Amino acid sequence: METGKRKLGIGNWGPLSQVSIFHFQVPSFSYPESRIPHPAGVALLAVMSAVSVLVLVALAFSSSVQLETRTAIYRKEATQAYALAVGGIQAALLEIAYPPPSDQQDKPRAWKEGQRLAQVSFGQGKALLEIVNETGKLDLNSARLEQLGRLFEARGLASKEATQLAAAINHWRSPPGSDDEESEALEAYYRAVGYRPAHQAFASVEEVLRVRGMSRDIFYGTAVVSRERRIQSEYGVGQDLTIYSGSPQVNVNYASEAALRSVPEVGVELAQAIVRERKNEPFKSLDDMTQRLAASLPDEAVPSLTTDTCDTFSIVSVGELNGSRVRRTIKAVVQVMPQGTNQHHRIIAWYDDVTE
Repeated sequence: METGKRKLGIGNWGPLSQVSIFHFQVPSFSYPESRIPHPAGVALLAVMSAVSVLVLVALAFSSSVQLETRTAIYRKEATQAYALAVGGIQAALLEIAYPPPSDQQDKPRAWKEGQRLAQVSFGQGKALLEIVNETGKLDLNSARLEQLGRLFEARGLASKEATQLAAAINHWRSPPGSDDEESEALEAYYRAVGYRPAHQAFASVEEVLRVRGMSRDIFYGTAVVSRERRIQSEYGVGQDLTIYSGSPQVNVNYASEAALRSVPEVGVELAQAIVRERKNEPFKSLDDMTQRLAASLPDEAVPSLTTDTCDTFSIVSVGELNGSRVRRTIKAVVQVMPQGTNQHHRIIAWYDDVTE
């Protein structure tokens, strides 16, 4: 037995040459022949993907083309409807400013004096006309306060609000210098909003929008949804106001139901009766109206009613194209010039695409 240091050896393992070496082999995997992707299948998938993309592009392009086509059709029909509306204005001007000679008055005409509604037919459509002499409206510079207040009540304003609005209009058109409490309150209001009242006659109907209490809804009307879920326009007083008649009287042939109700003692029933009867034939005079209505006018109403006209008309023309739902509406305010002048009529204002 040796003592001290010991040498380490292989021991029982034997000589190095006898050491077993272990070999590890990575297993190989192989797909069944049926699962190997075939080149033709890959190509088919690529082609189908490309076709799908092309189909989506074609659908998008088709939708765009359809939209552009509908837009082009609408623009074309809108242009044609506008031309029909313009033709209606021109036909109305022909009837108003160029009346036929006295020996041809009995011949059929599209319109005659006192008639509010008319229709002009064309080859591709028609124009529906509303021709209103400005005496059928309330003159902002001449109408009495009571009339203005009653017109605003017909719009739906409460009595107090209608009275205040009428007073504000009177303050705007009256000369300055009034020192009553209501006038001072109005002056303070206008200073606060940054402008002053004109204190003179209205220069345009739209000027009344600057008067305290007159809103765009009251003037132009509003859009409401009916029970049948249809959008309808609600009455605006602007269509019954003017600056061209120069008279406090209202023409019974041209006035709307609301304008007729502005006259003292003229209620809903009498106003509706007047509108119904004049559709048969315009009234020649107030006596003719009372005879045909088989009713006498209230004494308070007579001074505010007339059949006389002025030289200014408002014409609303709606162009309707055959087979189309597109409508275009034009409004023109025209003045008929005196006989013997070079110009038979003058267009004071022109409005495209109005909603009246």
